[in-house]
Amino acid sequence: MKEDSLRRGSLWMFSGQAVSILFQGIYFVLMGRTLGSREYGVFIGVVSLVGTLANFSALGMEMILVRNVSRDRESFAVTWGQSLIITFAGFLVLLATSLLIGHYTLRPDLRVLIPYAAFADGLLGKLVLLAARAFQGAGHLDWTAKLTAVTNIGRALTAAGLFWYAHALGVHPTALTWAKIYWFSTLIVAVGALIVVTTRLGRPRISRIRGRDLSEGFSFSLSSSSISIYNDIDKTFLAGLNQLSAAGFYSAAYRVIDVVTAPLYGLYAAAMPRFFREGGRGGIAGATPLVRKLLLRTVPYGIVAAIGLYLGAGVLPLLFGPSFRGSVTVLRWLCLLPLLRVLHYAWGTAITASASQWNRTATQLSAALLNLSLDAVLIPRWSWKGAAIASLATDGTLALLSWIVLQMLARRERSRLAASLDELPG
Repeated sequence: MKEDSLRRGSLWMFSGQAVSILFQGIYFVLMGRTLGSREYGVFIGVVSLVGTLANFSALGMEMILVRNVSRDRESFAVTWGQSLIITFAGFLVLLATSLLIGHYTLRPDLRVLIPYAAFADGLLGKLVLLAARAFQGAGHLDWTAKLTAVTNIGRALTAAGLFWYAHALGVHPTALTWAKIYWFSTLIVAVGALIVVTTRLGRPRISRIRGRDLSEGFSFSLSSSSISIYNDIDKTFLAGLNQLSAAGFYSAAYRVIDVVTAPLYGLYAAAMPRFFREGGRGGIAGATPLVRKLLLRTVPYGIVAAIGLYLGAGVLPLLFGPSFRGSVTVLRWLCLLPLLRVLHYAWGTAITASASQWNRTATQLSAALLNLSLDAVLIPRWSWKGAAIASLATDGTLALLSWIVLQMLARRERSRLAASLDELPG
């Protein structure tokens, strides 16, 4: 991918992210005002649990799609067919596993939300993600951006419908009410995404799945699940401990962090095919110049975002409603997260593209285990403050681990190159 292609792709991804950010913001505001912090905490607590497990429902095939198709366009049909089979089978496993874990960790009135969340996020959401990744691998970032944006538009419109219904009839919807309807918009997007992929990229072809793809895919899914753990499992901890209001206003602040971080993700997602190509040709040395270039763009953004979040936190109760007053302090505690994410996004992406995904997965799994341990110790004692401390410590540790692993791989690569040069005849 040449510089102009990266620029065009980044523009599409940023445009899609801009629309997504706008409608994510509308969605969060409407849900906060409709449900209130307590019911919002119930919903997010369950969705966070399901979301963590849902990363295994496709066994990481979304990233295998990007990798395979970006390197060989002819591999699309086979990889697409394999991805669909694994996703449908994985959904059934996800549903059973979520219900089993929820039985031991959540109250009965929270567990009833699990099937709806699993269907929306573990099946329909995964189908949309697979379609977006297929277009990304094929270099059609315009469609990747469109699918991402349409998903958020659909959810915002559905939330607007519930908001209007609640205010028109003077009722207060529960988390279960929302869970019963929010999957519908994702269903429409998923069906449309499958049609567009078939029309523009081709039909799936069924074939035997290679062991290497399963291994690498499992590594990607383990990586994604680790990300969900250190980003979201603290909400499940809070909900499981019956700290539902805290779960609600903490989640609202965290979602603001996610929205602010979204442009960073868009930039690295746009560059991912190029990372795979540069890393495939030149290893760490091939990917390093691109990492440096992206860091020069994203570190200033992370710094400005941190300052803006700290200074602007006071507007959250005006947006979400008075029950979210606690979000102000939470957001100020978490304002450094975008800057920390800049660092581990950059170094982690270089590791993924230049070496085995297992190297990056090791750092993310370590971060997830650290986060789980800190959550288990700190949240029962200090509620959301414990969750915030755990989040900052985890992202900071992940950035450090990613840098260390990248340096180790680069040193090993240089040693191998030097050894091979020494073996050449003089």
